[in-house]
Amino acid sequence: MSNRPFRFVHAADLHLEEVPRGVAHVPTHLTDLFLQSPYRAAERVFDAACSEHADFLVISGDLLDAARTGPRGPLFLVEQCEKLAARGIPVYWAGGLVDPPEAWPPSVRLPDNVVFFPVGRPEEVIFNRQSEPVVRLLGASRTQGRRLRPNEYAAEPGGLFTIAVTHGGADPESLKRREIGYWALGGRHQRQTLFSGPEAAHYPGTPQGRSPSDTGQFGCTLVEVDPRRTIRLTPITTHVFRWHAEQVDVGQSDTRKDLETILRQRIELLGQAHPAVDSMISWTVSGSGRLLTAIRRGGLADELVEMLRKEYGFGQPALWSLTLEAEAAICVPPPWFEQETVRGDFLRMIRDWREKPRAEIDLTEYLPECYLAGWLSAAATVSDEQELKRILAEAAMLGVDLLTPEGPES
Repeated sequence: MSNRPFRFVHAADLHLEEVPRGVAHVPTHLTDLFLQSPYRAAERVFDAACSEHADFLVISGDLLDAARTGPRGPLFLVEQCEKLAARGIPVYWAGGLVDPPEAWPPSVRLPDNVVFFPVGRPEEVIFNRQSEPVVRLLGASRTQGRRLRPNEYAAEPGGLFTIAVTHGGADPESLKRREIGYWALGGRHQRQTLFSGPEAAHYPGTPQGRSPSDTGQFGCTLVEVDPRRTIRLTPITTHVFRWHAEQVDVGQSDTRKDLETILRQRIELLGQAHPAVDSMISWTVSGSGRLLTAIRRGGLADELVEMLRKEYGFGQPALWSLTLEAEAAICVPPPWFEQETVRGDFLRMIRDWREKPRAEIDLTEYLPECYLAGWLSAAATVSDEQELKRILAEAAMLGVDLLTPEGPES
């Protein structure tokens, strides 16, 4: 039984076919950044395998949808794998939902250092160093409608360290029972370790976040196994730009100038914390006071975003503000809920919805008849509880703004 140490890079969900989404307008100077980010982030994965002197690279599915990338995707992948082949680094690839083996274009030949695991029962591959077995890999590509089946994976009877390479999800306890040294999993875009010590099951996440909700660090994972079979996981950052969701607070007496100062201070801190990475920033303003009303009802939000873009959005790196919105929370004096007014009736109805949310809310009854057959009707049914509460909070504050007279009120 070999107890030689080894190290490898684990990546998944590269999705070369997907460009960032969820942005209403991409400025000209950032267009290339958005379009090229899936490829640039993926290239950093292969570069990491070289710079970290990895014994091999493991890819756990959803690398690319070749039908959507066109020739560029497969040719890019071949070029990257050839770069590793020149350094003697194998690539072990289990296809996911978008990249099963049959989807690979037959006219494009993968380099000899690539093992593309077939669909079905796991196939065994032994990684050798100087003719001595070091680690055993069990891999299977996924197909539509077929879930991960842990019972098809088993530890090597002779005790050789085993890595399971696959795409999908399963109950962590069912994975633990198989006594596999390391589960190299794919299918989740956020980095997650299901368990570790002595065995481990890990999702490295996607190399590049693709929407404003994908905040934080994205990349791949360096996996190191020492002679005692202790597993060490080290994240490697590969994203070429970063999404941020920033919240700032204002008070009753704060002015627009106060808010501008707060925003400038926060964005400068972001630039200092991430000096080499372009940032896409979504702002949420919370608290109380007339500033929030001005952001919800007037043009203040657009004016502030334009100010931030001009001052910080064209630098190196770019600190580009995407949106600025008031917090979706019901921030009103408690007595307003009990007043015998139209506003009070409205707030009590919203409160009832939020405290006792239904499994699904159908908003189609509020749509004009001309919209009932269109896409707006299909989007008017909300079943996610958090999304429902957000919509109700926004509706409440919009109603409060419309139903509250100008001037002081108790």
